[in-house]
Amino acid sequence: LDHYGLPRGSEAAREETAQEQGHVHVDHTLTVLIVASVVLGMLAGHFFLPDAVTAHCGAVINLGLYLLLFLVGLDMGRQGNMLQDIRAAGFRVFLVPLAAAVAALAGLFLPLGVKDSMAAASGLGWYSLAPTLLAPYSLSVSATAFLSNIMHELFSIVAVPAVAQRIGYIEAVALPGATAMDTVLPVVVSATSDRMALYSFTSGAVLSLSVPFLVPAIIALPF
Repeated sequence: LDHYGLPRGSEAAREETAQEQGHVHVDHTLTVLIVASVVLGMLAGHFFLPDAVTAHCGAVINLGLYLLLFLVGLDMGRQGNMLQDIRAAGFRVFLVPLAAAVAALAGLFLPLGVKDSMAAASGLGWYSLAPTLLAPYSLSVSATAFLSNIMHELFSIVAVPAVAQRIGYIEAVALPGATAMDTVLPVVVSATSDRMALYSFTSGAVLSLSVPFLVPAIIALPF
C-alpha cells in the first residue's frame, strides 16, 4: 500500500497522488477542538459540576461512544464503494493491527523490566481495561499502564494529522492502537479519508479484542 493506503501503482493511487500534490497543509482544527474540550471538561469537573452530576459521567460517555460508532457505521454504509474497499483490502487490513501490536515490544528497552513493561504497554491504548487487569498483579504496573495508555490516546489525537500528511495514512491508522475504533476514529478519518474508516475500525477492534487475552498472558509468563 502507498502513502494514501491504496494499492501501490493503481489508478486510484495515481489519482490521489495527483490531487494531493502541492497541498501540504495539515488541518489541526479538530485536534485543537478535542484538546480544548478535554481541558474545559477537566476545569468544569474540578470547579463547577457537583458530585451528583459527575457520578453519571460514565453512563454519558458510554452513550456518546455508542452514538459515535453508530454514526461511523452509518457513514461507512452510505459509501457506495465500501464493498469494493473491503475486497481491495482483503486480509491486508489485518496487517495494520498486527504492526501496531508489535509496538508493545518497545517495553523490552525500558527500565521497568521486560515483563512489567510489556504488560503495561499491552493495553494498546485501552486505558480503562488494562489497569483493571493489572491491578491484582501489581498496583505500580497498573498505574503505569493507566498513565501510558491515556498518554497514548492523547498524543495520538495530537499527532495523527501530522503523521497522515507527512508519513502515511496507514501509519496514522496504526498510531492510536485500540482507540482507532472509537474515540480517535473521527480524528483519523478527518486527517485521511472516508475509506480509511474501514482500516481504522478494523485495527481498533482487533487490538481491543486482543487486550483481554494479551495482558493476562504476559502476566502469566514465568519470569
